[in-house]
Amino acid sequence: MAQTTNSQTLYTPSTSTLASATAHQRAHRHRYRDNVYFQDGYWLTATLTGLLYFILAMALDAAGHVASMSVVIPVTAGAFGLGLLMSFSRFDGFFALSHSMFVGLAWILYSMASMVPAREIAPFLDNGHISELQARVYFVLLRLLDWVDAAISRSASADNYVFIFEICFLVWWLTYLGVWSIFRYGYTWRAVTPAGVVLLINTYYAPRSTLGFLVAFLVIALVLLVRTNLSEQQLRWREQRIYFQPDIVWDFLRNGLLFAIAVVMAAWLLPGLGRNPHVRALMAPINTTWEATAENVQRLYQGLNRQPAQVFSNFDNTLTLGGARNVTDTPVFQVQAIQARYWRAVVFDTYENGRWLNTAEETRRFNAGEIAPVASWRGRTAISQTITLLAPVGTILFGMPEIAQSTLPFEAQFRPQAGAVAIPAAQAPPDAPAIEFTMLRATRELDRGDRYVIVSAAADVTVRDLQHASQDYPAEIIEQFLQVPEDFSPAIAQLAQELTAGLTTPYDKAKAIESYLRTIDYNDAIAAPPPGRDPLEYFLFDIREGYCDYYATAMAMMLRVVGVPARTVSGYAEGMFDQESGLYFVTERDAHTWVEVFFPEFGWIEFEPTASESPLERPPGEEPVEITAANSEPTPTPAPNEPGAAPTPSMPDDSQLPPPFTGEELLEMQPSAEDSSGPNWWLVLLALGIVTPIGIFLIWRARSNGPIAFTADLPLQIYERLEDWSQRIGMPIGVSQTPYEHAKVLSRALPEAEPLVYSVTESYVRYRFGGVAYTPETQEKTNDANDEPALWRTWKQLESMLWRAWRRTWKQRLLRLGRNQFRPGNSRIK
Repeated sequence: MAQTTNSQTLYTPSTSTLASATAHQRAHRHRYRDNVYFQDGYWLTATLTGLLYFILAMALDAAGHVASMSVVIPVTAGAFGLGLLMSFSRFDGFFALSHSMFVGLAWILYSMASMVPAREIAPFLDNGHISELQARVYFVLLRLLDWVDAAISRSASADNYVFIFEICFLVWWLTYLGVWSIFRYGYTWRAVTPAGVVLLINTYYAPRSTLGFLVAFLVIALVLLVRTNLSEQQLRWREQRIYFQPDIVWDFLRNGLLFAIAVVMAAWLLPGLGRNPHVRALMAPINTTWEATAENVQRLYQGLNRQPAQVFSNFDNTLTLGGARNVTDTPVFQVQAIQARYWRAVVFDTYENGRWLNTAEETRRFNAGEIAPVASWRGRTAISQTITLLAPVGTILFGMPEIAQSTLPFEAQFRPQAGAVAIPAAQAPPDAPAIEFTMLRATRELDRGDRYVIVSAAADVTVRDLQHASQDYPAEIIEQFLQVPEDFSPAIAQLAQELTAGLTTPYDKAKAIESYLRTIDYNDAIAAPPPGRDPLEYFLFDIREGYCDYYATAMAMMLRVVGVPARTVSGYAEGMFDQESGLYFVTERDAHTWVEVFFPEFGWIEFEPTASESPLERPPGEEPVEITAANSEPTPTPAPNEPGAAPTPSMPDDSQLPPPFTGEELLEMQPSAEDSSGPNWWLVLLALGIVTPIGIFLIWRARSNGPIAFTADLPLQIYERLEDWSQRIGMPIGVSQTPYEHAKVLSRALPEAEPLVYSVTESYVRYRFGGVAYTPETQEKTNDANDEPALWRTWKQLESMLWRAWRRTWKQRLLRLGRNQFRPGNSRIK
């Protein structure tokens, strides 16, 4: 046994082996050594990163776009956890991203399954042997396919499941890629910026205020940037053996937090760039594209709750019958005019798939003050309106129908006006066809405080005029404004026929349908029509309540069914009239849609079917006629679409009709163009004259004053200044020169500065290559060049000599006295 014991060899690892093993463990622990966040306080970095993305998730939940948005919070938690695990793993980028794709889809569907009510999955459970969880997932996937089909067919969709799924998918990738960027590669900005943009957009469009989340996000993002930057500096300090306190991180975080709060407060107080006219002109093309995109988004997400703050986004070339209308009492503009009823924004002509379209494709630019060739309809009066904006409205111009003149230049969508000639005041060729505006956009963004004047040819007709109007409609009017979808509801068509039975004039038919619709309750908080349900049937037969979009659509389509040309128009109602100021104050709550009916020789006349609005009363004129079918005797009238239809026997001759509108009043009341004067340049120059000297003084002071506290990089900073001065006086350091070689050359050019140059150079060499950290203790114990006050005094003396040398150099250059006296080969270099 003893021999066996003696023959055993005890293995003792060598020092080199232990070092190798230790290095291997260290390498395994920090595989991505370039990412400094693994090495200094990554738990704190992870906490700040997690707070960022959970703030984003909570902001989306609190915004109130749809119900059940809280599912985005567990989705964020899953993405954050998976991102951390993958960042610390050995897997490469391709596997990590592909794995996240499948895990993310599964986790989102699992999280959304709890939202699906039991009644929705009953058909799935009845038709197959599947679990309840599978049925819920299949339901969500089926709704997603239905939404894709609606997007391809350009039809409306009110499915909120798809919106929630897309938001969850977006947040999953924002969180996962953000965590991956920070902890795998150390790219903090790549993580913070996309999440910040999404949060900013959410804050801008959220039905409920989420501004507090944005402020918290900005503060934490700035603190995170301070933390990650400090981690990078700590790594550099260790490599260069620079002393720093281990608890320096808390000092930086405290100061970083105060700095972040100060930055956010300053950003809050500073005025927005959006008020600058040059910025608004630059952003105009982008805003136009954005409005078109917002139009498509509104079509595909009809079930969302919407924020009414962006007034301009409510008016575009489509109007979809959707869900609840969120409006507030926020002022939009005020109007000074002698009378008011409607402020038109956009005209619609075609109805299909539950939405209205403005199909006018022709555009033309009109200059400020230019008289437009509008139709010379009878019974029109020129009315001037001075509109002062109280909120940003994009580029949309508002005014009473028909707008004929503006003090702002504008781009107009229009169509030729059938059955009328242009007003003579427009200086168009004789018998030139008139045009009809469908939407006007200013050539620049309009902001709060902007003012413009609109002159309109407003209708001033009587009931008698409209009851005796001709029914000889132009062919273009019949084709465009009697359009009805092929699948239009037979029940609604039958209702229209019943309401107008026995009535012969278009006016009487319009008033009959208008009176019926005003008996339906007004409610602007209705739910969106269920998928597949006709919006008008939903309004007229199912819930029998709605808001102006539904009232106007129902009236216009029922009139078309009975042969009366009609259309819908969106804009604002008159608002509240203030007797003291004589102004109409229009708020977001006054956003409105109404009906216009075409009467030959009189043009488009407004009707009001919405129950919440006051009835539109017109003077009766001579021999007023009752409009109800019960006490009226029908007058035989040819069908309105029959060629050569004759007027009613009781129609008055031209001498009894209002005269055509000529537009001469427009020449008399022609408004002055918008003040196009540029900025007050003398104020700009005065400001520059004040700010520039102050800025120069502050820069000089910062360059001249020494550090007020210990600065570990002081030798490096001073040596870099010496290099800058060498460049200025024409003696840059050579690529192959050492610091001492450059000091020798510079000292030969400036013999009086030789001791100072070598003192600065020696302090830099000790700092950079000496292997001894420059610490406060070293500074206190020594009295050589590493002593901070002495080193700074040395530099101040040397800098004054360099100033004199630089002045001599430029003096020689200006006087053309030859070569630079400080270059090699000059007589002063010995």
